Amino acid sequence: MEKIAENGTIIQYLPYVTRWDYLATMFTEAITVNAPKFLENIQIPQRASYIRVIMLELSRIASHLLWLGPFMADIGAQTPFFYIFRERELIYDLFEAATERVEGVGFISREEAVNWGLSGPMLRASGIQLDLRKVDPYESYNQFDWKVQWQKEGDSLARYLVRVGEMRESIKIIQQAVEKIPGGPYENLEVRCFKKEKNSEWNDFEYKFLGKKPSPNFELSRQELYVRVEAPKGELGFI
Repeated sequence: MEKIAENGTIIQYLPYVTRWDYLATMFTEAITVNAPKFLENIQIPQRASYIRVIMLELSRIASHLLWLGPFMADIGAQTPFFYIFRERELIYDLFEAATERVEGVGFISREEAVNWGLSGPMLRASGIQLDLRKVDPYESYNQFDWKVQWQKEGDSLARYLVRVGEMRESIKIIQQAVEKIPGGPYENLEVRCFKKEKNSEWNDFEYKFLGKKPSPNFELSRQELYVRVEAPKGELGFI
């Protein structure tokens, strides 16, 4: 860690110091930025000093909460553990809002996304509305009402919003599929193994024995085909 600091600026070194105590990162950052302040007698605005005090004490509370939760669980009080983590997350929401932790970070332009061959949420977060479930439909996706989730900013926040939006759309698709699923036959390889004259009943000895036999096989024509689907991380293909 110290050798890394020798080859960069204070600003470049800040992301590393949070690893010293990941439960109280504000304090490790505070000593890092205060070092040059004291060395060069730099005067910071009073407003900045007040903000630092607020952040440090919020970080202290968050750290103590993370101690308190497991402590309560150790003495047999499991329920407070979950409530304590909820309160701690509220503090971290304030930290993220104040630091704009993911906004403007990790920017990928539309052109870069295409040139680098990105797909999935990474591509759609850079302003390109490409989802294989829409442009190259498979299964029954074209029978459901849902929207492609995309953002144009191209940063970490945009990629977060795309993924959260996709989870909501997935729930919509599942609800529609459960409501509209048609009746009729579907493939069941175990059933194909039965000898009907035996009149085997569900889960009896004959069922267990026959159900474990190899499934019927078939030959494919000799040709080449590329099959792709829209996986959570992007295009997933098989040739």
